[in-house]
Amino acid sequence: MTMAADDDTKRAITLVEEAIGRLGIDAASAKLTGDADVASYVLRRGSARIVVAVHAPAAGREGSLRIAAPVVKIPAADAQRAALFQHVLELNARELVGAAFGLLGGDVVVVSERALRDLDASEVDAAIRSVGRLADSWDDALATRFSTQRSSDQRSE
Repeated sequence: MTMAADDDTKRAITLVEEAIGRLGIDAASAKLTGDADVASYVLRRGSARIVVAVHAPAAGREGSLRIAAPVVKIPAADAQRAALFQHVLELNARELVGAAFGLLGGDVVVVSERALRDLDASEVDAAIRSVGRLADSWDDALATRFSTQRSSDQRSE
């Protein structure tokens, strides 16, 4: 990060890099470059591609840890798309804890976000593992049920 990161941001980056290391992944090789206000990392857990981002505070918003994983492509057919949207909203209300399905571009994603203040290692570990587990466990089921593709099938890495 090139901007002057506050203590919460610096601590969060350290916690994220340690959590990635505990997964057996080298944090330096997982780190993305580009945005000066965000420290981002990409990792794989099963079929899930997980993006972990530490956002520094900016005007009007506090710093945050955001973890997202694309799950499936949004179906082109209106009926399948509507049924998929209803299904993931019901899953949000009924089954998911600490994360939720959402839409990002052409994908259904699993996302978890938390403010950086008072963040601890167990929360970072749990959030990364939870998002990865949810994306990996739901991608096949949703792709099959709604006749679409897993988001991971669209990536070339």
